[in-house]
Amino acid sequence: KALEHSFQCTLPDMLRAHFPDKELVTRAQQRADHAIYQAHFRSALSSITAELPLESRGRYWMEQGTHGQEWLFSRYKNAKAVEQERQLQLVRYIAHLLNQLPQPDAPQRLALFAQRTSGDPHTLDLDRPAGRLLLLALNDLVQGASDTAVAHFDREQALRLYGDAGLLIDTISSSVAVFNLASADYHNGDPDQLPVVAGRRVLLLPLSQLLEWGDVLPARTDIFVFENPQVFEEVIATLGSKRNVPSCVCTAGWPSRAALMLLDKLVAASPDNALYYSGDFDLKGLQIAAYLMARYPGRCHPWRFDPDSYTLALQSEPEIEAVAAHPQQSELDLLGTLPDSFAPLIKKMQERKAWAYQEGIARLLAEDILGCGA
Repeated sequence: KALEHSFQCTLPDMLRAHFPDKELVTRAQQRADHAIYQAHFRSALSSITAELPLESRGRYWMEQGTHGQEWLFSRYKNAKAVEQERQLQLVRYIAHLLNQLPQPDAPQRLALFAQRTSGDPHTLDLDRPAGRLLLLALNDLVQGASDTAVAHFDREQALRLYGDAGLLIDTISSSVAVFNLASADYHNGDPDQLPVVAGRRVLLLPLSQLLEWGDVLPARTDIFVFENPQVFEEVIATLGSKRNVPSCVCTAGWPSRAALMLLDKLVAASPDNALYYSGDFDLKGLQIAAYLMARYPGRCHPWRFDPDSYTLALQSEPEIEAVAAHPQQSELDLLGTLPDSFAPLIKKMQERKAWAYQEGIARLLAEDILGCGA
């Protein structure tokens, strides 16, 4: 019978009567307040963007960067007010810092740059929030950069991003091996006797040495670049005391900052200079080749990246049977993202579903150099 009669008050009235000391907020009001809270954070981010010059790197990052304004909003829109304020201070610092980056030809050490801009030399260390956000921002500024989390940056990737931004981490650990340079001059034009004294010995050049040099000249206009150190050494040993041999460079995997600086100088020395790159017949080897070809358009050429050379490398029979590591299908699929110039090779690799390695064509590479053909 009680169900036939309605109460003479609403539920909110009853709650206010029972909990007079508590503010009653409806769900509709909660949603409205939350929307206002998020809008204030978005407005604060927009204000930071508006502070930046229109054509500046900081503004481009905030408006167009993968980890710019929209990413920051989605990541922190529901954070507590204290955390939002901390992030806003951090974002403002990084956005303005991007507009103060040194020129690549007048680099600064990262710790000194951090000291100058923040008062703390460790502010931009990778274990600090500002350091992580800076690396994401630098990656966003690279044309065609992928959405890469900081945790997935290896050291060489980070060094390249810092180096392209005119920031030096250290100039000793990054190095490159080179054989038979013709000469090198300091920035003031004075010659360095190191290449002359080295003669036919391999030089292991740290980045610090390359920063001191202005011009670097190769022995010939054709410069041969190797991915793998042991192939590099084997080919050099095969060259022996032959005359008029070219300069050879070993990247030892993905090109380090030192390797790129050396290649930059060799290419810049003359419009006739050209790079010929050889590496493994696997995803990374082809990615390195594509990267160098894009960095030096028309000046870097794939060397022995063809179906016949791949087949020859694949046919290098092991004396002892071993368990071969076959590529994942996802890796084979990624080959399709590489430039069309690799299409014949990629077709063969996808048919065979196997990687092959530069060691299998070491003799062929040596013959190319001895025959002055690539």
